[in-house]
Amino acid sequence: MMTTKQSVLRCIPVTALVATTVGLCLAFPNAAENSETGMVLNLPGYDGVPGISGHVAIERPITKEEQKWLPADTGILKMLYVPTESTATDLATATEDGISVSLILGGNDRRSLHRPQVCLRAQGWHIAQKEKISIAVGGQELEVMDYTLLRKINEEDGTVRRVRAHYLYWWIGAGRSTPSDFERIGLTVFDNMFRNVNNRWGYPSVMVYADIEGVNTPEGVASADKKALQRATSFIQQHASLFQKSLGSKDAE
Repeated sequence: MMTTKQSVLRCIPVTALVATTVGLCLAFPNAAENSETGMVLNLPGYDGVPGISGHVAIERPITKEEQKWLPADTGILKMLYVPTESTATDLATATEDGISVSLILGGNDRRSLHRPQVCLRAQGWHIAQKEKISIAVGGQELEVMDYTLLRKINEEDGTVRRVRAHYLYWWIGAGRSTPSDFERIGLTVFDNMFRNVNNRWGYPSVMVYADIEGVNTPEGVASADKKALQRATSFIQQHASLFQKSLGSKDAE
């Protein structure tokens, strides 16, 4: 049978936990109700912004899946930049020839954003490699995540074509950015508790296909990879300041 002393001793940890929780609640105010953003929906060739030399800018529509799964207050802007010398006659081929760029700005509902692996795998992509890389943008070093993607496409004639792409993305918060999914979560908690900031995270991505048609050697694949990655990083270097506030962009007047 439990004695009074034993009961008191068992209550001490619970009491300490409650006291700690109350203390933290009193020490740190609730996060600001008005969320702050570090990204604006702005890209070359959109809404009067000059396009990219040597490319045709095409605004891509929001898909039914995006409309279904993303909350109504999610901001989305998707552009495709196709080289003027491209002979593509359909959107799929134009996408492989061009540079696909997406900006997703989370709303007040946290379901607005999720890890990119979810959508990529649902689209049939295999993530062969991931690497954090640094890109010099306007005198600053911007860290982004680079995914090397592989996929097989069944053609109408029954043949199977392999495709390869580089997918670069990062997270943009209020005055900060990170290529890490888990660091974003940690920064969200830190900003809520210590800075009284409720981040509305932005999620830019840049995707470029590697031209491996007829390439059968590791050296050829590596060369195609390098060219694709250079096209993606060049876009970020030249245009990230249009949409990332810490690099120079501003909210629309």
